[in-house]
Amino acid sequence: MAATAQNPPPPPPRTLNVQRLADARRPEIQSLHSLVSSRLSASFRIPRSLRRRTTSHLRRSKRRRSSTSRDSPSDVSDDDPDKTREEKKVRRRERRRRELTSNPELGFVATADGTKRLRTHVWHAKRFQMVKRWGFYLPLGIQGRGRGSRAVLKLLQNGTLVHDASYYLPIQLEGPQANSFLQKKIGDCLVSVLKMVLIPSPPGISEMPSVLLSHKVVQGACYQDAMLYHMDSSASRLIAPVKYMWHHMTSEIVECNNSSKNESGILSVRKLWIWVHAAAFHEGYNALRVACEKQQMHANGATVSCVSQEGRIARLDITGAKASQLMNKILCPVTISDKACITSEAQKQFNMDQIEKLSRGAILTLRVKDPRLLSSDLNSEFHEVPVNLDSVDTCLYDNSELWDSHCKIDPPVLESILCTEKNKKRLNNLFLKPTNQEVPAGQQKDGSSQSCTVILLKHSMGWSIILPLSWVKPFWLSMVSSGAHAIGLRERRWVAWKNKVPCFPYDFPDSKAYKSLLADQGALFDASAQLRPHNRQPHKTPMPPPWDCVVASSRHICKNTIHCKAPNFDVYVPRTTEALKDCVEKMDTGEKGFVCLVRVLISAFKEGLFEDGAVVCAPCTDDLSGWNNTRLMEEVEEYQEKWQLQLTQSAVGTYFMQLESDRWALQVPEDPVDLKSFRWPIGFVTTGAVHACNDRVAMAFCDIRILAALRRQQYLQTETKKPEVFVLVRNMKSMAYRRAIATIVLEQQQEDLHFL
Repeated sequence: MAATAQNPPPPPPRTLNVQRLADARRPEIQSLHSLVSSRLSASFRIPRSLRRRTTSHLRRSKRRRSSTSRDSPSDVSDDDPDKTREEKKVRRRERRRRELTSNPELGFVATADGTKRLRTHVWHAKRFQMVKRWGFYLPLGIQGRGRGSRAVLKLLQNGTLVHDASYYLPIQLEGPQANSFLQKKIGDCLVSVLKMVLIPSPPGISEMPSVLLSHKVVQGACYQDAMLYHMDSSASRLIAPVKYMWHHMTSEIVECNNSSKNESGILSVRKLWIWVHAAAFHEGYNALRVACEKQQMHANGATVSCVSQEGRIARLDITGAKASQLMNKILCPVTISDKACITSEAQKQFNMDQIEKLSRGAILTLRVKDPRLLSSDLNSEFHEVPVNLDSVDTCLYDNSELWDSHCKIDPPVLESILCTEKNKKRLNNLFLKPTNQEVPAGQQKDGSSQSCTVILLKHSMGWSIILPLSWVKPFWLSMVSSGAHAIGLRERRWVAWKNKVPCFPYDFPDSKAYKSLLADQGALFDASAQLRPHNRQPHKTPMPPPWDCVVASSRHICKNTIHCKAPNFDVYVPRTTEALKDCVEKMDTGEKGFVCLVRVLISAFKEGLFEDGAVVCAPCTDDLSGWNNTRLMEEVEEYQEKWQLQLTQSAVGTYFMQLESDRWALQVPEDPVDLKSFRWPIGFVTTGAVHACNDRVAMAFCDIRILAALRRQQYLQTETKKPEVFVLVRNMKSMAYRRAIATIVLEQQQEDLHFL
């Protein structure tokens, strides 16, 4: 008995004899048949009233088959080219299915008008509202009226959000970096190009000590945020905020000869990526190309190439409290049997559980498995390797295949092949004979891979995964199936608002992309308003807001002697304390031609929910009485309850008047009643407070000189020296002014470069 208990049970047979099974169960089947027959009175026919035409769906197919047989290719003459052409023409539905499900190695799949589709287009189109913007079809948000912010922000705190940011496109700069021998001959070519177009500009190689963050950025261990500007103009012409990252220092070494003085030296070829939003990609690419050409003229023959990586590299953004847990699920670092691929000892001891120890701005490069293989280990030539991140400061794997624009990147294995292999493995586990399924010749594994190189970027809200474009689908489906919640452009803007970070291009009024986007939205709003009856059409509002109208307020409040037409003014937003000081010095010296705006956070006082485009106004002396801290608390509360300031309905429609040139101008009322409730605008809200959220903070941009004048005035009246500034805010279509407190961001931090 003991020997029998220790022996495992015999495995099931590999084949089943159906006839023997039926003979063994014959008595049971007969007893069941007799029982059913007695209950149905031996009548197994369904009544006619309960019958369904179970074969009606075959009638149309029969007609189709009969017509096809009559017009079979055997009956068509080979001399008739028109019929042969019709036979070869594929149906539109079949062509679209092939087009949308294809996964080419390079390039985006585009429509007939040139609009590009993301690799996750089919997945998003079934679930999201799609919008045509910036040359792409992008997911705007969940289907509906734009609600659902509470659920998204709750997932941000307790879950994981993913966003396909493949519309952020990289531009690669490649050029020589000289050693100390040739440093004086050609200089730092790449750094010189960046100094022309980036603010803050990175220091040179010889200018930075090794302890600074800039040294880690140049070494390729960290990335940096900056603002990309036009080179041939003042700093007021912003292109877009960018992220730039260097290739690690193990670059290609080439010799450089100087024939004029018979000198030679060593040059290391360095590479740099600059990530630009699709709304400003062409503008940014042209600015960088011009800067490279100018650098070549002053570098004694050293050239810097500017190459677009569009359609080759993609980016996926992961945010939320559990972003690192999701990364731990889908990323499995591997090493190939060829040990020469390992570039450091840290690669041999990697552990994804320690990924949270990386600081913000860190760059980590790994070779990871296809995430579809993690559930069932189909590939035995790869194995996990543990990593210790305590000693890791740079990339762990040689990522040359991503940085080399001429290197071929193997695409992932087709889904059909993986399904076939999984099916075979399940049948083997059940001791069943696998079916004789043969993979088509065009779907072989030749030229595909089961692992790829990824670059991880750590930011304050989560992670960004940089990977080959052909690998987006496997990673996206794995993240969604692992519990991540996908978001579109609208939800992504909510995430930026929650973290008090500007979102491009909505919160960059000094950029061309901002003006273009809001002009398109204004045109759509006007077109929809024209469809309504004339008496029900809403008041027309300026989009984008008329920032030049702030000049008139500055002249009135600050008593400035500015005599210049509004169209000649540029909007400039300083985003570092040094740039802000320079801007104030220029205005003090009397330099004209621009309006200096700063980003502020507007907090509603007592009540109010500020929308996009709301007008930030300067309060008068009587409006500040309720904030006087010297009063008794009972008097203050009574005043705050009674305080009310409203425009008349006619004054709301005439606050901004549209001129014949489609420009908008500030209209100061002549009626004494309307003039008493009129308040001068000092800025506009770019991102309003999100509905269904207790935090009622909005993001706005205001004139720095008017804010300084209001602060001095409020210091004298309230006898307090708090950094906040008291302002009034009115939604564009509302009559009521709401009290609010404005906080200047650059007074709370040294730089305002982070963006989403």
